[in-house]
Amino acid sequence: MTNDSPIIPKLSASGIHYFQTYDESLALWPIPYKTFYVPTRFGQTHVIESGPEDAPPLVLLHGALFSSTMWYPNIADWSSKYRTYAIDIIGDKNKSIPADLCGTRKGYADWLLDVFNHLGIEKSHIIGLSLGGLHTMNFILCASERVESAVILSPAETFLPFHHDFYQYALNLAEPNGVDHFLKWMMADRSVLHENFVKQFHAGVMWQDGSRNPKPKTDGFPYVFTDDELKSVKVPTLLLLGEHEVIYDPKSAFNRASTLVPGIEAEIIKNAGHVLSMERPAYVNKRVLRFLET
Repeated sequence: MTNDSPIIPKLSASGIHYFQTYDESLALWPIPYKTFYVPTRFGQTHVIESGPEDAPPLVLLHGALFSSTMWYPNIADWSSKYRTYAIDIIGDKNKSIPADLCGTRKGYADWLLDVFNHLGIEKSHIIGLSLGGLHTMNFILCASERVESAVILSPAETFLPFHHDFYQYALNLAEPNGVDHFLKWMMADRSVLHENFVKQFHAGVMWQDGSRNPKPKTDGFPYVFTDDELKSVKVPTLLLLGEHEVIYDPKSAFNRASTLVPGIEAEIIKNAGHVLSMERPAYVNKRVLRFLET
């Protein structure tokens, strides 16, 4: 069940501008796609769908403030083998329309279950980066029976708390040159994002909307999963980290994940940082497909 024409609340000027920049970024999508909304108990969820209709499903969950448009360097390769569903995470800056913010870890899992059910997905592979990686781990712990396998890229917290520098740069995003400083801190000179995408990211930072990016709750995100939670993972999982990760020490995250998560495949990728799917797409695309096909 899908809804192509949801009722969108009246947007502020900054919200209208953001939606325009989102569409400009989506123009970078290199293959045919369709967009639509699915209803959930927490609001309307925006989805970008690509790939062969009869292929196995693959759900993509983006990083905070990046939206589903961030997958433009990856989507052609992954959609050659799978029916991909790039889902705008409810409550973040994107085209989804929150109505009743879930806010809690269980609420976010229930939201994603609603999306699966309305898309008719019984079981899917999932890929999540940063915030999306955190959502992925949360979902496989809450609804493992709905997940074929999981790929977690540079997850927000999950295995380790954020480095204090993260909060310093995040809090200064809306300051003059704050976006440039943040992206420089995360990506250095390893990669240059397309100007359309940078424009969208900046517009998302400047879009003031109280229904998005709610204040963290004690039982919500960000969150570091306990030893017992990580030991209980039942889904085949691949963890990819960049050697130049700045939000925490990648070797420590690698070691904790490898020690606790049963059967996990983990790798630290050279010449990559936090946004490794955009920094080293050719390698990441192939590495992910190799894992999914095993």
